[in-house]
Amino acid sequence: MAPNGFRRSWDGGRPWVLGVATTALLVSTPSYAAVAAAEVTTVRNQPGSASRAAEDAARCPDHCGGPGVPLGDVTVIKEDGATGNPLAGGSFQLWEETNGIPGLQSTGGDPDTGIGDPCTTGADGTCTRTLPTGVYYWQETQAPPGYDLPADPVFGPLVLTEENIAEGVTVTAENTPTPVTAGEVA
Repeated sequence: MAPNGFRRSWDGGRPWVLGVATTALLVSTPSYAAVAAAEVTTVRNQPGSASRAAEDAARCPDHCGGPGVPLGDVTVIKEDGATGNPLAGGSFQLWEETNGIPGLQSTGGDPDTGIGDPCTTGADGTCTRTLPTGVYYWQETQAPPGYDLPADPVFGPLVLTEENIAEGVTVTAENTPTPVTAGEVA
């Protein structure tokens, strides 16, 4: 190699290849999910609750817009209408207002957009999704065992804004026990 960085090859006194020695630096760029998995964030929705950013990414894989998009919790709390006790086993579908028509439209030619798979409430009676700003609705699709669906199973609108994203938005959904008729065993 010549002092000027060129490589010379000779064939009978004449140069037949003249080139520059190069080095390529390949850097892999991590995906949003990989970056999110490495970071831990605290979500303030209920005292003592915390979630990993990786879980947030998994809950909204193609919906959030990637790194740098602020995310907040959209939560439904399932309670017994008489006692206020949390209810496990209620199923909810989350919807985003996307068709410009106020209220939830879950069917038809231009429905709102369903977000992820249905969520079933745990022992604490809650379902939570972590999402960017927007207008959302929770739709109860199945009541907890021993309870009836409410007459209007749609809860919302829940408006998640830049002003309330740190606290998130929450709605309470109450159920009443299924009445026991004469001759039935509860």
